[in-house]
Amino acid sequence: MKTIWRFFASTELTIILTILICIDAAWGSLISMKNPAVFQALDQAILFPWLFSIGKTNLNISLWIFILVFLTAIFAINTAVCTLDKLYSIFKDKRPWQSLFPQIVHIGFLIALLGHLIGSIYGFRSPGHFVFQGQTIQIPSQERLLLRFDDIEMKTSRRAGLEDLKTKVALLEDGKEILKDNIQINGPLIYKGIAFYHADQGEAPTGLILRIGGEDFKIGFGEGFKTKDGAIFKLGKIIPDFALDEKGNPYSRTNGYRNPYQEIISASGKMAWLQLSMRGSSVKLEGRHIELSGYINAPYVVLNINKDPGIWFIIIGSVILVIGMLLLLFLRGERAELVRRIEN
Repeated sequence: MKTIWRFFASTELTIILTILICIDAAWGSLISMKNPAVFQALDQAILFPWLFSIGKTNLNISLWIFILVFLTAIFAINTAVCTLDKLYSIFKDKRPWQSLFPQIVHIGFLIALLGHLIGSIYGFRSPGHFVFQGQTIQIPSQERLLLRFDDIEMKTSRRAGLEDLKTKVALLEDGKEILKDNIQINGPLIYKGIAFYHADQGEAPTGLILRIGGEDFKIGFGEGFKTKDGAIFKLGKIIPDFALDEKGNPYSRTNGYRNPYQEIISASGKMAWLQLSMRGSSVKLEGRHIELSGYINAPYVVLNINKDPGIWFIIIGSVILVIGMLLLLFLRGERAELVRRIEN
């Protein structure tokens, strides 16, 4: 047992592991550059589930990750054993409290590493959630939790462009509002290990303004409306690149919105197709002239939602590590003497 302990406590092991990790990381960087699509997809996945599914069947591009995980695990054991060894020696020999500073750094590193390990096993990454202002979306893997997008604030300047951005959101549990906060570009909202990141923003149509007999109607996509004389209509599906086949049936030539048409359905089931690409286009349905007067536009945001159960371990570990480094820099040895002289 002592032999194993001395092996993991040795400084030589630390040096060898550091060199091997650097070599493996350099090898991995070359593989990453040759397979950018694979590693872009990995960036949106949880490491260990990906590693033991896709990575296991593609060892030519993932072997370096397996090796890196193994080396990092040995390095963590080496750090933990060295730290315990030094702490025992410090307290046994009653050495100065400044001797604890390097161990504080090591402890912070180990806590942060534990957080990364937890996050690489559990949780989820769910990118590309598109939500309009006032709408709510379901949080992945959280049946009772919803997110509502309330507003967006942007601060811009001619010189710097976008200076600041705040996405105002609310979290609802069982229909009750439990939290209101902001998501910033470099400041995600974190709630019970779930992190909400701002990915994109803009404006997009959410409905149409239709004129019938001198009266304007604001209708959301998929909604119905009733005219003053009692006629009922509904907005049906949208065909993005409208065309008619040999039998006169509408279809889309491509998936792009090159020539979009809106289906309008009357109460009797009759249909007409309204061109959406320009204002003023019109159709006749049930004896009524229906004209496209405008569009209903609403702000939207695109959010990435990740659950990282180890995020607080990472934050706490990083804080401890930084504190340890500051103590090492300013309150130990010659640097501590320099600080005392400056203060005096």
